[in-house]
Amino acid sequence: MLRLYHADGRVVDAGDTVPGRAQLAECAWIDLSTPAPEQIAAVEDVFGIDLPDTAEMGEIEASSRVYRDGDASYMTALLVAGFERSDVPIETPVTFVLTKGGQLVTIRYSDPLAFRTAAGESGRRPPNAGGLTLLLYLLDLIVDRTADILEHLNAGIDRISHRIFGRDEARPDRRLSPGALQEILRQIGHVQFTVNKVHASLQTLSRIIIFLNVTGTGNVVAADRKTIPRGDRDALKSLGRDISGLTENAIYVMQNVFFLLDAAVGRISIEQNIIIKLLSVASVTLLPPTLIAGIYGMNFAHMPELAQPWGYPLALLLMLMAAILPLFWLRRKGWL
Repeated sequence: MLRLYHADGRVVDAGDTVPGRAQLAECAWIDLSTPAPEQIAAVEDVFGIDLPDTAEMGEIEASSRVYRDGDASYMTALLVAGFERSDVPIETPVTFVLTKGGQLVTIRYSDPLAFRTAAGESGRRPPNAGGLTLLLYLLDLIVDRTADILEHLNAGIDRISHRIFGRDEARPDRRLSPGALQEILRQIGHVQFTVNKVHASLQTLSRIIIFLNVTGTGNVVAADRKTIPRGDRDALKSLGRDISGLTENAIYVMQNVFFLLDAAVGRISIEQNIIIKLLSVASVTLLPPTLIAGIYGMNFAHMPELAQPWGYPLALLLMLMAAILPLFWLRRKGWL
């Protein structure tokens, strides 16, 4: 699918069609979402660029993520997509290209929320904006979305913490069932799985900001060396600070996840120790009465107590005392 963004704010969904050269050339931003080969070829021909394929977009070398090729700047970022629709978000590469003429071309094979937001909020896009301004606007949407994901993960960590430590329970010492403990471990794994993707995404976004700062320009020919306009320069600095802050927050979330994992394993050990302790106490309590019952269950001919009227009550009394005395002793020792 191909979507065309004009500088005056108009958005044209070309769908699977191939627009003409003039229609492409007058756009400020061309968004290629799972495009057909004919659409890729048309954009490459109009702007004189070579768009990467999915294999090239997935390469992890820094030189493959941000580079200049001729008069165009290429920047690839990993974005977290599908977080709002699934418990298993994906990490998807998106490539941003700033052409010689200052247009922005994006190519992607997923549908991150930031792109849907950009398509639906035409009033928020800067008026009469060039490719670099639109790129910074789009990166700002991506950073906002990343911040929302981290806020959601932080809230999830608080909920997990409350369950592990019983902070929301009327009785903090209330035991957790095996199913509840398994669910806690699953939630911790989900948070760790997602925050790893967020951290990787922030690293690629930070690399793009550094690339734009170092080159001093994002959309002009190297021989021209125009400086970035003040408004874009301020937006670039703000994005750099936001990304740096979010990266620190992602690391903080990771540390909390490790702490919660240790706490969850400790809670599981405590629950297992309680079960073992109860079984041990039951064994110690029932062993003496069992011994007495075994003695009087023997079939010897000469057992005087069996012939006495008080024999049966005495045996019951002995078994009861044999059960109570170990419990009393264990409680005095503080083991119960």
